[in-house]
Amino acid sequence: MSMEAEGPGHAPGSGMTPGGGAGGAGQGAAAPSRFRPPPLRLLLGLLIALCVAAAAIAGFRGMQTLRSLESGLNDRLRVILSPYSETQDPRISILTVTEDTLALFPYRSPVDRDFLADLIILLNDAGVAAIGLDILIDQPTEPAKDQRLIEAIRDFPGTLVLAWADARAGLRPAQEAFLADFMERSGAIPGFATVRYDPDGVVRRFESTLPGAEPMSFSAALLTATDQPLFPTEGLVDWRRETPDGSPAFQKIASQILLNPAMPRAMFRNWFAGRYVMIGADLEQTDRHQTSLSVDPTISNRTNPGVLLHAHVLSQMLDGREVRDFDVRGWPGAAIVAVMALIGAGIGIWGGALYWRLAALAGAGIGYAALAVWLSSLAGPYFPVAPALIAFVVSFAIGGATEAFLSSREKQFIRMAFSHYLEPAMVDRLARDRSSLRLGGERREISFIFTDVAGFTDMSENLEPEALAELLNGYFDGMSDIIARHSGTIDKFIGDAVVALFGAMTQEPDHALNAIRCAAEMDAFAEDYRRANAHLGLGVTRIGVHTGVASVGNFGGRKRFDYTAMGDAMNTAARLESINKRLGTRITVSEAARLSALRYADETRGLAELRPVGRVMLKGKVEPVAVWNLDRVASQATRDAYGAAFARIATGNWAEGGADGAAPDPAAALTALERLATAPDAPSDAAQDPLVRLHLERLRAGESDDRIV
Repeated sequence: MSMEAEGPGHAPGSGMTPGGGAGGAGQGAAAPSRFRPPPLRLLLGLLIALCVAAAAIAGFRGMQTLRSLESGLNDRLRVILSPYSETQDPRISILTVTEDTLALFPYRSPVDRDFLADLIILLNDAGVAAIGLDILIDQPTEPAKDQRLIEAIRDFPGTLVLAWADARAGLRPAQEAFLADFMERSGAIPGFATVRYDPDGVVRRFESTLPGAEPMSFSAALLTATDQPLFPTEGLVDWRRETPDGSPAFQKIASQILLNPAMPRAMFRNWFAGRYVMIGADLEQTDRHQTSLSVDPTISNRTNPGVLLHAHVLSQMLDGREVRDFDVRGWPGAAIVAVMALIGAGIGIWGGALYWRLAALAGAGIGYAALAVWLSSLAGPYFPVAPALIAFVVSFAIGGATEAFLSSREKQFIRMAFSHYLEPAMVDRLARDRSSLRLGGERREISFIFTDVAGFTDMSENLEPEALAELLNGYFDGMSDIIARHSGTIDKFIGDAVVALFGAMTQEPDHALNAIRCAAEMDAFAEDYRRANAHLGLGVTRIGVHTGVASVGNFGGRKRFDYTAMGDAMNTAARLESINKRLGTRITVSEAARLSALRYADETRGLAELRPVGRVMLKGKVEPVAVWNLDRVASQATRDAYGAAFARIATGNWAEGGADGAAPDPAAALTALERLATAPDAPSDAAQDPLVRLHLERLRAGESDDRIV
């Protein structure tokens, strides 16, 4: 392209262009290059798109990590964005066998056959359309009860499907034989209750037939036996959402309620008449599965009982709902990925200004994501998200790199632009390790220390700013040195408080031991520092130590962020520090931190003796936390006597000073603590010991165990 065509002051048709005319040839030659890439760039863009699309499709088809990523995103689209069910499904009810149900029987397993027979008889009287018994009958119990259940099934006039399994589910030949005989004698219809797991252990799909097995699936057997059309026969489960008022998708009733004599039988007909009723376990350790529903943040239980899975599939078959999923394993999904790769490569290799390309990148990417979300809110079709966006971004990156390589002027401009913002040495460093500026974190177990100075607010109001700054600087210097000696990292200073992390920057298995040993040394320093500055009103330092799983990494915005830890474990450590005020102690240690530290303590790096405090209810916790106290100055005699008294109220599994196997005896504990606090021959420090005083006060107030509310 001629330089004259781009030069200023030459109007089209002025005779300065080749050919000297005012025609379209001169104007066409004057078109900027960024709007009309040469053929080479077009060919390279197409090649980049095809290669990236092929790699993305192959990767998301063959690599389990990538497949799990896409499956997780699709779960969120299909579950969280799916519309609420207008009402509960009026066709399906679930009767659950819970822990409360099993408590009614003399044995937990197998489920009492008399109880099951009574349920079937009651449901028969209630006029149900069909019954699905999702309980494996693979071994005999009491003969009379077994026979009664057989007769109840045989007398049920409608369809009754019984859970079926074989050696693939772990059944022995004797169990298979008993199950087959029971099916034949009762006339129940077999339906396999096996669920289909994806490679990441999540249930997303269903199938109506099992290779090498004659029975159909549990849900399909219920459907076909009642002459309903069987569609779809396999595919993704279309999970029903809860109703707008938060009610579950299906009527769910604890089975033992039906046998309550106080319940009017006429009510059961209102509940169940004409419905499909499924009976199955809803126990914490039995027949529970992780499903796509687990991504819903509004639910607390991350697994679902098998009977609920069958209910979802049955509802889907009754409605004939099929999930239209454009997965990359099919040609529609692969075509979408290829188109997105082509768009990304086109934007990347387009010779426009960088900011225009980035704007186009953001616009196209956000537009595609918005389209995928919008279609998901309409219940499909579901577009591929991760493979399409990854192919789009990677194609853009390679296309941009190709454009920069082919255009020396663009390359020089980029280098010059960077030289105005960063030192060359910094650019080299970021080029070697770009991950050092990456936002995000990783989940792993670390230990935390939270400290706080009692009465700091009042003290600070009475000190001059210079004196306060000098006091705090000396305090923080000492604390920081101690943390560094124990391989800790200072996360932040908050006023007078110190937050330290152990095992965050580098993974250290003994981080809990380091944290507890650090807390002991911090306490010694803080007490010496407090005594040296007593005239200034410096209070005691309270310390909380906890070990748990947290997200560790860079958090914040793209321009500014902190390397820190986030999660419930960090909050627990803060609560442990604050509970010191109520307990009268200076250092509290969680059971998790103590157990982790014990694994690495030895003769050279020992763990200070910890005393059990009790099971403490911390703010924001549903269950109490076992708390221990680290007291450097308590005498051994006081420790031993306190431990013996605490054993009389300990109800938890306390490894040190805990329950000795005898029944709790709060009266004996109170007597022992009163003697420890008042007897003339008691240790001199016992009367002022914070834990002795704490439990004396609790027991005198009528409390009788180690639970501190």
